[in-house]
Amino acid sequence: MFKRLSRPVLLIVGHKSRLGLVCLLGVAALLGTLGVGLMTFEPQTYLSGQASFPVNAPVVDPSIQFQAETVKPNDSGGNYFVNYRLKREQVRQEAKAMLAKLLDSTVEKSKTQAQEKWLELSSEIQQEEEIENLLKIKGFQDAVADVCSEHVTVIVYAANLTPHEVSLIQDIVVRTTNVRLDKITVSAKT
Repeated sequence: MFKRLSRPVLLIVGHKSRLGLVCLLGVAALLGTLGVGLMTFEPQTYLSGQASFPVNAPVVDPSIQFQAETVKPNDSGGNYFVNYRLKREQVRQEAKAMLAKLLDSTVEKSKTQAQEKWLELSSEIQQEEEIENLLKIKGFQDAVADVCSEHVTVIVYAANLTPHEVSLIQDIVVRTTNVRLDKITVSAKT
């Protein structure tokens, strides 16, 4: 009887590599089961003082009134800049819609050209926003910039511009876009 017990113990001890492998597989299976259980676990929270609403039921307070105001195009005074930005955004949305169709194309040449155009458009948008923000920081009430690959147009809300102000605007545009001075147009609009 003693020989029977010692023999299986020797077999197990003699095969340490198998025992280690079996233990490792067991631990991996246990961790996998725990991981799946944790990923699918959804805690149930309940606050006793909280009203219960269905997830997609709107919570509406009748004392709150909402009104939508639409901005209508108007070419007078300060509205010019608002209208300019609205029109610019509309044109960009149309261009992005066309480019999005080309980006889904299976023709590699069209897809590559669309990606390049998309990156160019994104760069122009970023540069325009940077120019407009820098001009506001420098004290201009409002301004719009139109950046193209070969030229930049800046329109500032002012009755007129001094040579110093024109130089300041040109400096901001050159630093932002690297466009030559002769390719920059600066105008004043009230």
